Amino acid sequence: MKSTAVESGGIRAVSRAFRVLRAFTPGRMSMGVAELVRETGLPRTTVLRLVETLAAEDVLEFGGDGQIRVGTRMIGLAAFAAAAWEVPDKSLQRMRELAAETGETVSLYVRKGLRRVVVGQAPSPNTLRHVVQPGDELPLSAGAAAYVLLGLEPKADREALVERVIAQAGSAAGEILQSRVEAAIADGWAISHGHREPGNTGLAVPIRSGSDRPLGRPTVLALGGPTVRFTEDKIPGFVAAARGCADDLARTGLPPALY
Repeated sequence: MKSTAVESGGIRAVSRAFRVLRAFTPGRMSMGVAELVRETGLPRTTVLRLVETLAAEDVLEFGGDGQIRVGTRMIGLAAFAAAAWEVPDKSLQRMRELAAETGETVSLYVRKGLRRVVVGQAPSPNTLRHVVQPGDELPLSAGAAAYVLLGLEPKADREALVERVIAQAGSAAGEILQSRVEAAIADGWAISHGHREPGNTGLAVPIRSGSDRPLGRPTVLALGGPTVRFTEDKIPGFVAAARGCADDLARTGLPPALY
């Protein structure tokens, strides 16, 4: 659910309409009005008005059973989003090779405000694995990918951004976060054991822009999996493998929206 601060800074109706749309997921493609009210936290009259408006634009539709479903307008929007954010085949294949080599989930992250977003992934071949999906949003206050992403920001912008992340996460995280970002800058990579989720480890490296096609925003490549598999003897090999993959992705390409 979005904060009132977000709504007051933009057009409230648009913000609330997106709250309604975000209530739908691949596992929950139809809902009744009561469910939408519960999921969005909005008044029933507001939900009804928004649904009627979205249905008029074919973004949502009313089923004969009274359920509200995703409308046909979303087909074109989904195709547009896929074209903008789809990882090129050669790059996705390279990510799958890294997942097979390391046994860990391989993800691409970019920053969106004070969050980091998964924009591409090759899952681990192991049953016990790190589970995030493209489109998932995670905090910038913890995790190897967060530290590398923050470290890729220009220094003047980074200091203000870190302060905002700390303000959101709580002052207790301040000194620790700053030191981890500085370490990521100095080392050129980062690792986090249980910083975001107990028992889970993340390892991240930056993806540098290719000489002929510069990236428009910082992007990182990350490995994620159970901490028990990230033993000290494996970490140097993981770093080298991740860096090699990141270099290859800079050549084979990333989602068009990142350029």
